[in-house]
Amino acid sequence: MGLRMLVVDDEKISRVTRTRQLIESGYEAEGHETPFTALAAMDKASWDVVITDLRMPTMDGIQFLREIKSRGQDTTVIVISAYGTVRNAVEAMQLGAADFLPKPFDIEELKMRLKRVEEERRLRREVAALREFVGSSASYSGLIGNSPQMRRVFELIDQFALSPSNVLIIGETGTGKELVARAIHNKSTFSKGPFVAVACAAIPRELAESELFGHEPGSFTGASKLRRGRLELATGGTLFLDDVDDLPLELQGKFLRVLQERQFERVGGERTLTADMRLISATKVDLEKLVKSNRFREDLSFRLKVLVMRLPPLRERREDILLLARHFLETLAKERGGMAKVLSPMAAERLKLHTWPGNVRELRHAMEYAFSVSKGDRIEPGDLPINVIGLDTNCPFVLNLGAVEKIDLRSISEKFEGEIIRWALERAKGNQGKAAELLGLPRTTLLSKLDSIKTSMVAPKKSQPIPS
Repeated sequence: MGLRMLVVDDEKISRVTRTRQLIESGYEAEGHETPFTALAAMDKASWDVVITDLRMPTMDGIQFLREIKSRGQDTTVIVISAYGTVRNAVEAMQLGAADFLPKPFDIEELKMRLKRVEEERRLRREVAALREFVGSSASYSGLIGNSPQMRRVFELIDQFALSPSNVLIIGETGTGKELVARAIHNKSTFSKGPFVAVACAAIPRELAESELFGHEPGSFTGASKLRRGRLELATGGTLFLDDVDDLPLELQGKFLRVLQERQFERVGGERTLTADMRLISATKVDLEKLVKSNRFREDLSFRLKVLVMRLPPLRERREDILLLARHFLETLAKERGGMAKVLSPMAAERLKLHTWPGNVRELRHAMEYAFSVSKGDRIEPGDLPINVIGLDTNCPFVLNLGAVEKIDLRSISEKFEGEIIRWALERAKGNQGKAAELLGLPRTTLLSKLDSIKTSMVAPKKSQPIPS
């Protein structure tokens, strides 16, 4: 359904013509000669947009704008005038007008502005709706999501919690594998026992066996006292092996025995202990590929993946991006005791367009950054990390032309090229051949550009000299 709008103009020809053009363009439009009749229409029904002339005999557009905003309605106002001045435009925008159009203008220009208004309103509704989702059905055991993919994950958590079988969680880094493992533990019969997490990738290879199985005093240099391993600490509860694909190959055989016989010994020990726990593992890579390359035991792989769950990356559940962002902002406000902050529609759009290679973890860090640098209660695109603002990960720079009225293309291009060449020379530590390689240029071309820079540009900063 298109936008519903009121056209307010005391000039009959302009009012009738513009109303007819909007209706023919698929909008629902209604013309009014005075702001008073338009306000009466707003009392009877809701209208998305008001297009009002600036100068009218009964009430001018600025006063009309004040009346609209005082009612607290979600109505976008576009001010038009044949007497448009910068001062009029600034005053109208300060009072909440979404746009200012000087007469004359054609319908195509107005339609372009209306498309932007339509997108802004859609994003604003979407962001506002997040408040209703967070803390309700979208939140599940610390996990946030309302997409079909996450609803399926929630279903599997409930199902897997009922079984004592081993679980393998497959997902990219940052998708929340440990949160899912904790949710399964908390809903299972093992919840009365401890949840012991082991980051396999972070354990030094020479200490991995002691970390998992424990050791007896004197079993190796530095082992001055008895140490209970993670297997023993997880007794009666759940052992979570994160990044199980990083488990040393020489240790995989010993761990296979634990799963088969439910028994183990501490390093240097003779007493056999019972492994009374539920195992949940997580991997960021395909274990079958590791098996084929002889980096993971096939028999252990079979033991681990009795119940398998795949966590979708954030790029595959984009409807959850703003939901998660809102959740993180609310959490940060509570933790830091600061004011609650919301995403502007344009900032929300940037978040939705980013590919999020770091998944939910990257989004959380982006919200921490934005929360820290934003000065008000509204997060704008400029408050987001540079990798999010840039959108295109293949593009290493961002243009900020919002407040620019005019650009000297030649001057800005020369300056831009000079900065890139400085970067390459610094990266190459002054080696011109290597710098040319970094830039994808022949060395002779780079030398030519250096000569040009020296003669046409201002002298480089003392801290960043251009090597000769």
